Amino acid sequence: MPRALSSFVGRKELLADLRRRIGVAPLITLTGVGGAGKTRLALELAAQVDRAYDDGVRLVELASARGGDPELLAQVVASAVGVPDQATTTPLETLVDYLGSRRLLLVLDNCEHLVEPVAHLVRTVLRAAPGVRILATSRARLRVPGEVLVMVPPLEVPAEGSPLDLGHESVALLVDRADAGVPGWGGVTPGNWPDVVRVLRRVAGIPLAIEQAVVRMRSMPVSLLADRLDDVMRVLTANDTTAVEHHQTMAALIDWSHAHCTPAESLLWARLSVFEGGFTLPAAESVCAGDGLGADDVADTLAGLVDKSIALPSADRSRYHLLEPLRQHGAARLRDAGEGDAVRLRHQDYFRRDAARLAESFVGHNEAALLSAVDADMANHRVVLADLIGNPATAYAGLQMSVDLARTRWFTYAGRLPEERLWLGRALAAAPAAADPLRASAIALDAWIALCLGVERQQVARRVEEASALAREVDVPLAAVTFVHGAYIVMANGDLDGTELLRQAHKEFGELGQPFAVDHHLAHILLTVSLVLLGTREQAEPAAADFLATCGQLDAAWGLSWAHWCNGVVETRWGDPGRALEVLREGLRIQRAIRDKWGPLWTIEALGWAHARAGDARAAARMLGLAHRLHRVTGVRVDGLVPFSRLSEQTAAQARAALGDDEYERAYASRAESVDEALAIVLDEGDAAEDAPEPDHRPAGLTPAEWNVARLVGDGLSNPEVATRLVISPATVHTHLTRIYRKLDIANRHQLITLLASMVERPPPGTVRRSSPSRADM
Repeated sequence: MPRALSSFVGRKELLADLRRRIGVAPLITLTGVGGAGKTRLALELAAQVDRAYDDGVRLVELASARGGDPELLAQVVASAVGVPDQATTTPLETLVDYLGSRRLLLVLDNCEHLVEPVAHLVRTVLRAAPGVRILATSRARLRVPGEVLVMVPPLEVPAEGSPLDLGHESVALLVDRADAGVPGWGGVTPGNWPDVVRVLRRVAGIPLAIEQAVVRMRSMPVSLLADRLDDVMRVLTANDTTAVEHHQTMAALIDWSHAHCTPAESLLWARLSVFEGGFTLPAAESVCAGDGLGADDVADTLAGLVDKSIALPSADRSRYHLLEPLRQHGAARLRDAGEGDAVRLRHQDYFRRDAARLAESFVGHNEAALLSAVDADMANHRVVLADLIGNPATAYAGLQMSVDLARTRWFTYAGRLPEERLWLGRALAAAPAAADPLRASAIALDAWIALCLGVERQQVARRVEEASALAREVDVPLAAVTFVHGAYIVMANGDLDGTELLRQAHKEFGELGQPFAVDHHLAHILLTVSLVLLGTREQAEPAAADFLATCGQLDAAWGLSWAHWCNGVVETRWGDPGRALEVLREGLRIQRAIRDKWGPLWTIEALGWAHARAGDARAAARMLGLAHRLHRVTGVRVDGLVPFSRLSEQTAAQARAALGDDEYERAYASRAESVDEALAIVLDEGDAAEDAPEPDHRPAGLTPAEWNVARLVGDGLSNPEVATRLVISPATVHTHLTRIYRKLDIANRHQLITLLASMVERPPPGTVRRSSPSRADM
């Protein structure tokens, strides 16, 4: 959930009513005129009730989701919820499976332009996930069975001629915003009260209109503002004997704000409407300059829009966005000016070039910054990809952009590999089926993703052969095709001969220079992994040491985590298994620090191999169980990756022989539902043990990590608060509580708090005990 940058004012009765309803109704849709405060109300309600949901609250901002594609909509929701999404099932199936056993509140904001696909998603989720509640904001109802429609009205305004009364919600909002943003504002007085009332009545109590009116108070007294608003509304209602409708009022106020902009600000406002999900200053300068607005003038003009609260900056002013009603107003102005096509073409060109730049700029230490840049602008990238692929004249450019975004590796980091295949597949289907290097490389990339997911071997083989045939036809060396061919031989066949092709691909990528540095690095990773898994000690040790040195020079965190993996496996196979465990755990810590959603699957599996070599069969079974659970959750078929499956099968057989079938199955069983949960189990329990209380203070059977969670719950903390305190995810807290309930033979949070209250325990370091738990936590 985003941090609120301003205080929430009013709506006390409506919030109280919504708090009562939300625990009963599976779907509440907040509806009302644009600017009525639907989004702000939804966020405030979510903040007030989040403790009632073991798995917290998830916000999905849909204003930037365009086109109504059900698959992409499900991807957007899954990404916001944090669903591990390497699965080979459809995005909606993956989302529903993930939510099925969870208790959370899902906030879907700005649904009106996607009513049908959102309604289908909501129906599907609510049927399969009884613990999920959905709070939607939309100007149109979703028409889903069980939907409770709640109108968000304007704020109450004082009557004309009424005595001074600061209790009205609209007055409170104006005073709060003026106190914060109008220098010299002296507050409401008996002298200016009639003018304050006039202002509030003219803007009809609409929150966004009130905030826009307050912006005008920076440059004129409230009496003059009231006179100007009288003029605006008189023009609007000149031929209308009925009361002004709220949407007309909001439109008139936005028009008035527009009229107070300079010509350059008006032009920039309209052109900024093409951005989805926000923009940077360089993007605005590139996309919005021209025809009346110079690139050098964009920064100052944007500052003017910020001063007028039309463009809103992030805390560090690295990014900006327009509130949706203001963005829609700008889009209408852009259409009226006949500039829409030209500005959208510049928007396409900018992000098409930006994708290429991000793919070609890897130097190691900038890895995190590049991935963060892709992540921040993914909404813009998706819109541009859809537009390019949907137009036969630009489909080839869409294919190039899909390849460039795939090469950034963002989809792997973010756990969005199926989305990567989706874009590549659509681009390949739309682009001309000519034999050229780009098409061959795109097919090779698609084969690589399928191989990573463990897709059925014959399917991958056909894709590899298709890419190879095109490469032969164009008769030029294609490093991407060489790479995937070698990867297939190593991973699908378990054949060390594939390393020669990987070595060749590594050399070919290197010869292509800096633009292919990220591909060169990936080829080095897979070559080293292959030698470590399939080679001899004489081959593996120097390869792992060389790769570690290279990653140290590059300062590339993702590569460094795999360098730890390679050296840990070398220690497991031929060296000290105790050292292997240390090295692998360090790699896992790096993966957690960079939020890698892919690498931990393989590091946890390797920890199982190391534990078996160290003689700890129970720990080996536990790690294998965790890893294999993650493979099932993410849809990765490990049996399609032969070198990994061989070592895991050997480890499983060894552990089973040592423990016996029953004990092995008990150790192997895992309920981890995400990478974060598995990381917590592997890493946090060891770290928490150092700060754990003496064993006799802990109920029998609870692990140190479970005991830390239990004590914080007993202190009245919600699941998100426990997660923040222990630096784990809310989903991990939920998993720990499920185990705690089972082990202590209790049914719910209230019984746990009651049990702990009867015990004398020492609070964990840094804990401030609350006097009593919140009722919403129970």
